[in-house]
Amino acid sequence: MFSPTAVDEYLRPQDVDSVAWHVSGIIPDSLYREVELVSLGGNRIYGFLVQPKDGQARSDVTILYCHGNGHCINRYWGRVELLWEMGYRVFIFDYQGYGKSEGEPSGDACLADGRAALAFLRERPDVNADRIVYYGWSLGTFVATYLAADSVAPVGLIMESPPASAEALVKEGTVFDIPGSMLTQLDYAFDNEGRMARVRVPAVLMLQGTDDDQLPPARHAKRLLAAAAGHTNVDMYWAVGAGHADVPYVLGTDYAEEVGSYIASRARHK
Repeated sequence: MFSPTAVDEYLRPQDVDSVAWHVSGIIPDSLYREVELVSLGGNRIYGFLVQPKDGQARSDVTILYCHGNGHCINRYWGRVELLWEMGYRVFIFDYQGYGKSEGEPSGDACLADGRAALAFLRERPDVNADRIVYYGWSLGTFVATYLAADSVAPVGLIMESPPASAEALVKEGTVFDIPGSMLTQLDYAFDNEGRMARVRVPAVLMLQGTDDDQLPPARHAKRLLAAAAGHTNVDMYWAVGAGHADVPYVLGTDYAEEVGSYIASRARHK
C-alpha cells in the first residue's frame, strides 16, 4: 500500500526525474517555502506552500493536494506546477514516513496528516478558508474524501484515478499489496465508496483514465458513481487513452480547462 522514499532535502536535482515526472522548474524559489507541521503521535510532517503568481485572478483559491502512494513530494512537483500555472495557491504535504516526514505510514496516520495540513491552511491569513479545494490522486483520494466527508466541507473536491476502497483492492489483488493484518484499520481509513454519501460538496469532479490497468474503471469509478447517486453530483471526466498516472498529461490543455471550469463553478457558490 505504501511505497515511500525518504530524503534529507527536497527538490534536489539528483532526486527528481524531471522527464518522467514532468518537472520543469518553473516556480520561482521566492514563491514557495517548506513547512513543518506536527501530526499524529507528535511526528513532524513536511510540506510546501506555493504562492500564486502576482496578480492572478484565481489567487483566492487554495488547493490542498493529497498525493499518491509512492516516493515523496519530489514525485508530484510537476503536478504542483500544473496547478500553479493555472493561478492557484497550492499546498502539498508528505504523509508520515515519506520524504522528511517522521513516523510510519498507516491509514490513521494519513488521515491525521490530512487534518494537520488542513488546519495549517485554515489558520493562515493569506488563505481564504471558504476557497479551499481538496485534490486527491490515487491513494490521496482517500485522504481528500475523508476530509470532505468527516472534517471540514471544502469548496470543491477533485478525485483523480480514485480506488473504491481498500477492501475492493484486496478482493481484486490489484496494484496495492495489502497484508491481511492491515485490512481492518484500512477498511475505515481508505473507503471512498463508503464516504461518497457523506461528502459535503454539491458536485465532485472525478478524473479517470479509460486505460487505467491498475484500477479498472469499470469496477472502481463506476462503484463510486453508484455510491454518490442521490447524494452528490459527480462531474465525470473520462480521459480517453490515459492510464493511472498520466491523466493530466494525456489531457493536455483540456486538463486546465476542466479543472479550472470546475473550480470556478464551485467558487461562485461560496
